[in-house]
Amino acid sequence: MGIKGIRNHKEQDVKSKLKTIITAVMVALISAACAGNPSPSPGTESGPRFVLNLEPGPHYAKTVGTFPARYTVQPQVAVWLETPGGEYLETVYVTARGGKGEWRMASKEGRPEALPVWYHLRQGSADAVSSATTTDSAVTYGNGIAARLPAGTYVIMLETNRSYDWNGRYAKENAGVSGQPSVIYRAELTIGGDRTEARFVAVGTGSVDGSDGTVRTGLDGLDTALELFSSMKVSYEL
Repeated sequence: MGIKGIRNHKEQDVKSKLKTIITAVMVALISAACAGNPSPSPGTESGPRFVLNLEPGPHYAKTVGTFPARYTVQPQVAVWLETPGGEYLETVYVTARGGKGEWRMASKEGRPEALPVWYHLRQGSADAVSSATTTDSAVTYGNGIAARLPAGTYVIMLETNRSYDWNGRYAKENAGVSGQPSVIYRAELTIGGDRTEARFVAVGTGSVDGSDGTVRTGLDGLDTALELFSSMKVSYEL
């Protein structure tokens, strides 16, 4: 091999090593920005409290992208308290990324289609922020705000959606990153006496593009969005 051949061989070797390094850095950055959040915080574990129990369902997580930029996404969740008449009182739980609005690798507008109903209710501040659920365990989160509420009946609302949750009606071409809109769930609990428990029932959807905080009644066009969780319960514990 001549001098020119040796030089070309060295240049190719350097380019190959540089490509490997760039690929490794890219994978690390994308994984940090888009992977699931840490294990759930246990929250309040004693005294009068609301306790959420959300079990991952068959469409809880989805791995997207192609090698080397593959990553897994899980649902964003927000839970808040209302009066029976629909007046917002306080946030009970919100996933960390959703609560902070830190959408890396998103446009400058962020992700308005993620949890739009809760975003419009909270008016810029989260009352309680926890870590998100993981793919292999439920979230059990206790919030002690029940201890300072008068006895009575309260409504607990839950909003959730997951990125890249497209289907035939909400396709990639017309439904943005999230695909299917956020699903709104409702449960009702009486507090101040014995332990009570209720299951969340789906009652509608949020704005598909995040342009408003209106709850749209009906669940037409949804499929996998209704299977992010297999069990969704809230209880009042003493």
